[in-house]
Amino acid sequence: MLRRTFFLLFILLTVSAVKASTYTEEWQDTKRYRTVPVRVYLPEKSADTKLVTPYPIVLLSHGLGGSRDGFPYLGEHWSKHGYVVIAMQHPGSDNSVWQERAGQTAMAAMIAAVNAQNAADRINDVKFILDELEFRNKREGDRLFGLLNLERIAIGGHSFGAHTTIASVGRFPYEPEPRLKAAIAMSSDGPERLDPKEAFRRVKTPILHLTGTEDVSQIRPATQAKDRRIAFDHITGADQYLVIFKDGDHMLFSGHARLRGLTPLEQRYQPMIQSITLQFLDAYLKEDEEARRRLHETEKTLGDGGTFEKK
Repeated sequence: MLRRTFFLLFILLTVSAVKASTYTEEWQDTKRYRTVPVRVYLPEKSADTKLVTPYPIVLLSHGLGGSRDGFPYLGEHWSKHGYVVIAMQHPGSDNSVWQERAGQTAMAAMIAAVNAQNAADRINDVKFILDELEFRNKREGDRLFGLLNLERIAIGGHSFGAHTTIASVGRFPYEPEPRLKAAIAMSSDGPERLDPKEAFRRVKTPILHLTGTEDVSQIRPATQAKDRRIAFDHITGADQYLVIFKDGDHMLFSGHARLRGLTPLEQRYQPMIQSITLQFLDAYLKEDEEARRRLHETEKTLGDGGTFEKK
């Protein structure tokens, strides 16, 4: 019998309190007849914050069954520190998969949504969003007009979103997207049938990999926690970082709202995730050497909460 707790992770409301610096829109990809919903997080200047325009950009890709309303703890944190964050929603592998379904029907729909078509659609969503940002940055009257530094763009994602993230920077069979300068992969997967060296051979982008010692997939039980480090172990074309949180499970990173609030693990680790990811972004998008130094000392941030590797 399927565990009820698993579906509470996906089916509980994913909407969280958002601040005035965010807004939602439905962006139309007319070439594919596809609507890509987005939530945009904008930096807000304040007396204690030094923000410089144009802003670097981070794209966020949700996991299977998620939405643009995931990751508010990251979107809000990064935007406070001078990033425009675009949380993308991928039709076909978003929350529409399980909504109005229950039990085994919902599980079957979730499993069926992990397919090659949805994987390809997600990659094309990323390319569309990048094109759309270029257009909106030039369009007078748009909320993003003149705000974007299109030379400094990163992408991040969780689970299926981590797959999307690494595929966007060159995981086989996709070509690297040259507009993406850094990536954050939370709970990434390894190739099922391809030699990992070949699967990640074209990846030449710095990546921060995040996982946990209990990061096991409910959709693909064959994917174990040890498999989450495969990409880190086999990517050799750029700087790579790996953080493994002690006792961290698969849903640690998603930021989905819970009816009972954050779990104890989320309460402990989310501030660390915010800090480490911001240091990575500052190091690779803002070329901040102090941030790079702190990133290289991540074990101090973790304490006894996990392990850190770099190469």
